[in-house]
Amino acid sequence: MLAISITAVLAAAAQGSVSITGWSGVRWTPAAGGDGALRVLVVVDRAWSWDEASDLAASLGASLAPARTSAELGFLELLCVAPDAPAGAFECAGPWIGGARAAGTAAPAVGWRWPDGSAVGAFGWARGRPAQSELLRAALLLDGIDGPNGRWIDALPEPAAGVSTRSALMLFAAFTDCNGNDRPDALEIAANPALDGDGDGRIDSCGRTDPADINGDGRVDAADLALVLNAWGSKDISADIDGSGRVDAADLAAVLSAWSPAI
Repeated sequence: MLAISITAVLAAAAQGSVSITGWSGVRWTPAAGGDGALRVLVVVDRAWSWDEASDLAASLGASLAPARTSAELGFLELLCVAPDAPAGAFECAGPWIGGARAAGTAAPAVGWRWPDGSAVGAFGWARGRPAQSELLRAALLLDGIDGPNGRWIDALPEPAAGVSTRSALMLFAAFTDCNGNDRPDALEIAANPALDGDGDGRIDSCGRTDPADINGDGRVDAADLALVLNAWGSKDISADIDGSGRVDAADLAAVLSAWSPAI
């Protein structure tokens, strides 16, 4: 497991006032021909650079996702069109992925590398790409209008000079998951800082001795009841005691069943 600095996470998420507005993740399982690692689609609240996306991924213990094979590219595209995929991934251009090329490469198609250092293959290029001058840095993002089309394009890394995208695809090879929901704690906190109200870098609910003790004060009482009622009908994981994906009557019943007697 990776020990992630919550200071680094929040600093990266706050860079240039970027906030995560939505995200979804799926494991590429061995049964489906994958490596078992989690891939995540992240959407933020404004156009961002490839470097900002890469830095946020690194602060979360991840990297921008590669598409080293056609199967891996296909899986990333499926993630973008999944029913729970956040809106905005293809609002102007598709999400950043891990491919990049340094400036000064001898030819436009040479020097492209994924984060692990492997070469970017020729199978995924859109017609007429790469198109950026070899004198400039460039990076990759998925091609498509309102959704992926099976190709990637190259762009200058900064939105002011290249394309305007506010999404990215990330690869989590390993991550801390204290609440056992198969989602990176660092990403959950970056997307919803209220999950770590005491700022210790851990989801607060992970310290509960009783799941109904939502605020972690050692008692199940009116404060926990208020948290359930305030989150009613939402997907707030801190108040979703039974892990059903929604705060509802079952969570209210859990609080009332575990109610602590007054001291």
